Amino acid sequence: MSWRGGRALNLVALAATALAASSSFSSRANAPRADASLAVEVAPVPLDASDPARVAVGPLRYLGGLSLSSADPRFGGLSDLRVSPDGARLFAVSDCGLGFTATLSYDAGGRLAGLADARLVALASPAGAPLAIGETDAESLVLGDGLEVGFEGRARIQSYAADPAFVGAARSLRAPSGVVACGRNGGLETMADTGDGRRLVVCEARRGASSTVPAWVGRGAAWTEREYPLAFEGGWAGEPFRPTGAARLPDGDLLVLERRFPPIGARLVRLPQESLDSQGLLAPREIARLESPLTLDNYEGVEARRDGSGRTLVYLISDDNGCAKTPSSRRTGLQRTLLLLFALEG
Repeated sequence: MSWRGGRALNLVALAATALAASSSFSSRANAPRADASLAVEVAPVPLDASDPARVAVGPLRYLGGLSLSSADPRFGGLSDLRVSPDGARLFAVSDCGLGFTATLSYDAGGRLAGLADARLVALASPAGAPLAIGETDAESLVLGDGLEVGFEGRARIQSYAADPAFVGAARSLRAPSGVVACGRNGGLETMADTGDGRRLVVCEARRGASSTVPAWVGRGAAWTEREYPLAFEGGWAGEPFRPTGAARLPDGDLLVLERRFPPIGARLVRLPQESLDSQGLLAPREIARLESPLTLDNYEGVEARRDGSGRTLVYLISDDNGCAKTPSSRRTGLQRTLLLLFALEG
């Protein structure tokens, strides 16, 4: 999802809209071949440009970050990511109905060092056809039996092949029936594997003002409705932090990424595994907050894994709202595609 501005500030709302994604279109016009390679430029970024020696924010120790860019107008808009258990492969989905894959590399100290072998694949419908207008906004991703993708716009969950990644016709999976309450631009933004075959699904917004957003735990025909609380701290005109991604930690708890705009900021919260079996309001607990002067952007995706030395690694990815939703609609602006890596200590 694109930035969400405070309702009372018309100028801010207009600026946010200018940065946000516009109407969707069929990906037939810019669909790459299944094996289409992509040239991506990679540049390192510090955790804090004003203090390059800074290496930590709360319990997160910085292990490097990359700014990703490409002259290819299809690139950008990455809204969620997953990383293979060995850390070698990255999978992501974009606002423009594309799957993105790449190979990650690390230096001798385990710091994120590079990205190569980047590829784009146009996501297809269950009939194997290109996605239609209004169907391309892929916002969440789970590595399950395949690559499960949650969409905004026409809210739904579709599963794709994991090897070759994203190739072929989709398989439709059942989503919570109440997702219509999230509205067109606040749908299946967050989806995570709970470790027991179920999924946590959280909307970014709901129709009308609210201090919570809809959430569900379950799968298939069995979903338990929950509520996810919004944190109203420091947002202009009362804009809260909104959930945009989640990942399962090695200990079974869930790590949820929340993004606020305006002003730009993000926070990471821990959702205890046992709370998923309760009723009513979920109870996330903040563990780290990213605000100025840290390196910031429109963070929408989070992933977690354990490396060979036992460290819990956390990846963040930002959505630059820059992929071309029509052949001539490539956006340029201040937003970037950032991929950051942290070790979660304690």
